[in-house]
Amino acid sequence: MTVGASPAAAGPASAARPTTPRRRWHGLWDRVSLYLPVLLMGALAAISYGIVRQLPPLPAAPDAPVTPGVPDYRLEDFVLRRYDAAGQLESTLRGKALAHYPDRAVLLVQEADLERWARADGHRLWARARVLQTDDARTVVHLRGDVRVVREALAGTPQTKTTPRLTFEGQALTWHETQRLLESDQPVRVTRGADVLTGDRLRYDEARGVADVTGRVRATLAARP
Repeated sequence: MTVGASPAAAGPASAARPTTPRRRWHGLWDRVSLYLPVLLMGALAAISYGIVRQLPPLPAAPDAPVTPGVPDYRLEDFVLRRYDAAGQLESTLRGKALAHYPDRAVLLVQEADLERWARADGHRLWARARVLQTDDARTVVHLRGDVRVVREALAGTPQTKTTPRLTFEGQALTWHETQRLLESDQPVRVTRGADVLTGDRLRYDEARGVADVTGRVRATLAARP
């Protein structure tokens, strides 16, 4: 039996198909798409930076116009307290109404009640007036209308005598904070303990504890034991 020869073995696998331009484009697009968000963010940042550079600087906020005679703030039935660097209460100001006038740098208080403590010597001073007017620096305080200024009595020590209560009354008194000076060019009444002194003008130096009353002066002195 003759066996015929087997058919020739199949040749090598067919060669890979050549890459078409369309397939190459798809591969490139896949790779580029991975970086597209980063590229877009960079482009947007560059555009934003360019816009910001072209914007003009913001103008400075103009100062609010000051209208003469018109307050820029008000308070009613208020209490203001002032403390020193150590947290000790220095003064208290109460009033029915407060208004600040920026055109004159003036603070005006109606029905004012001012209380102040001098920690150095322990004196307590309080004042009441229909109207209190002071500058923004609080260096000069003008008191007008039924003014009453009281320096409370100070107990003595083995080295010092007891200081009696001292009261000043009048229609107009002015307090100078820096000099610790109280003065008036109108009639005043000064009461020291049981003694009463009236005159046309007053100059009281709180630091020295000396009151100088001039003009038509009258005095009523209590008998000493």
